Amino acid sequence: MTDYVNYDRKPSISNGVLSLSGSTKNGASFNRNRDMGVQIFYDPAPYQLTRGQVARTYCYDSGRLVAGLREPLTGGWQWNEDTISTAYNPCPDPYDIPTSAAPAGSNEESHRLWQEAYNASQSRVPQSIAVPWITASEWNANGTSFSLRADISGVLDMYGEGVYSLMVLGNISNERAVISQYSIFHGVTPPDTYDRSSK
Repeated sequence: MTDYVNYDRKPSISNGVLSLSGSTKNGASFNRNRDMGVQIFYDPAPYQLTRGQVARTYCYDSGRLVAGLREPLTGGWQWNEDTISTAYNPCPDPYDIPTSAAPAGSNEESHRLWQEAYNASQSRVPQSIAVPWITASEWNANGTSFSLRADISGVLDMYGEGVYSLMVLGNISNERAVISQYSIFHGVTPPDTYDRSSK
């Protein structure tokens, strides 16, 4: 659940097909089909970080954008673009830091490690990436109700097991905004500390 969405069919992946349905609340809505936007982000399977890795972490993000979903066209119309060109500016990955990295031994060292992590995050160089569009087989967004089905098997084949996070966009007070973020653990088990109630 979120502040803007109630799912009656929570996002799930079965045999490569993503499906979901629900209704909006608290002023979120869709005036037309195209008002709904859905993006898929990917992160590798999570595992526990050491105190040394955490001490050298400054920021985190939603993962790498790996697909955008769109409605199927009717009346003989076809989409003329297959990819989205965008910039990817990832946070420095704490998993790249050796697990043997020592934790901070003092407040001064803690601040120094934080500053180094901050400097690394500020020196990130954006990467230009091409992200595929996936045309859904089912796409309904009308008023406060929505549903979709889409074959994302190509994305799953490319990235494999991990966490696929869905960003659903809609209208709030006539402004486009993210109304739901929902993570699907595909082929991996969520950690015990994962809060399954806050989607």
